[in-house]
Amino acid sequence: MPRIHIYASQKTIDGINDLVDEGHANGATLSEVNKSSVAAELLEIGLRVKRMKKKKEAEGDSPEDIYRQELFSECVKSRLVSQQLLKLMFDLQDIKNESRNNYDKLVDWLKNQTDSRIESVLGKE
Repeated sequence: MPRIHIYASQKTIDGINDLVDEGHANGATLSEVNKSSVAAELLEIGLRVKRMKKKKEAEGDSPEDIYRQELFSECVKSRLVSQQLLKLMFDLQDIKNESRNNYDKLVDWLKNQTDSRIESVLGKE
């Protein structure tokens, strides 16, 4: 196998040493996990990442990326329109004077409903 000599920061060297120690702690032998093998593996991973990034830049946005961008754009537009409609509605004197209408309560209710829906769909808070 060809050899190369590189200069690395102390932080990088410490990281490689930590990975070697971790491998030994998990039962690997010195021939299975050493500085050279770990550094070579990290270089290969970095090279693959660099190639994938270059390929993605050359290809442009994927259909998935375009879909995400469009979906996000539509969500933002919907939110802004909803905010403006609520603002207009609560600026009307007839609605403002009605004691049953409370803007702050409505906003809190909307937030709670949104959180509840997200949790039920995604299982996250």
